[in-house]
Amino acid sequence: MACLATGAMILLSFMSAVGVCFGAVYKVGDSNGWTNETNVDYKVWSSNSTFFVGDTFFFQYDYKSNDVMEVSREDFESCNVRSPLNLYTSGRDSITMWKPGHFYYLCSFPGHCQAGQKVDIRVLIQPPNPTPSPSPSPSDPRTSSTPSPSPSPSSTLPSTPSYQPTHPPSPSPSTTTIPATPDAQPPHFSLPGAEAPAPLKNTAPTSFLPSKVLLGLHLMMALGFLAYY
Repeated sequence: MACLATGAMILLSFMSAVGVCFGAVYKVGDSNGWTNETNVDYKVWSSNSTFFVGDTFFFQYDYKSNDVMEVSREDFESCNVRSPLNLYTSGRDSITMWKPGHFYYLCSFPGHCQAGQKVDIRVLIQPPNPTPSPSPSPSDPRTSSTPSPSPSPSSTLPSTPSYQPTHPPSPSPSTTTIPATPDAQPPHFSLPGAEAPAPLKNTAPTSFLPSKVLLGLHLMMALGFLAYY
């Protein structure tokens, strides 16, 4: 019996884990469990909750004086224990509902069903979780479909030809020939007994020279002749 109780505990733990994954786990009768020794109204207990496919029901009881028998509706109402659908006797039984409908359980020990140790469990199909509609996200200005502006005409100005000032051709150097001026000849003074010098050609008129200059020149020429002779 100890091994049976240990196995039932392991099965309960496993079914509890399954219940967490697939549905809820309910202890029939809550803290009172499955018994006829207390005034437990199992009809009220089942009506206080809504059960769905995948939920697990845990029957805890004294296996020496109680059991769990699944019967039809007619046998449930008349407490008939001669045509069981299923029979559980471990004292810690976990039953998972895999389809919707009514499931009827009672205790087959004499007088227990008549005393109210029976329960009608109604199982419904789990409604799908409503999927929240995604709220429209504000449009991203970076990804908005605003048409791109049409390309504007090129703002490049036409190239202006570089200005190169044109200089007028420089006149060729004048080839005007300046007439050569004949070398000025010093005035010739006639001394007594000396030959008169030949007259100078193209002698510039003396009127253009200052009188003092002419006087100085005459003196120098005179001294030159005296020194010569």
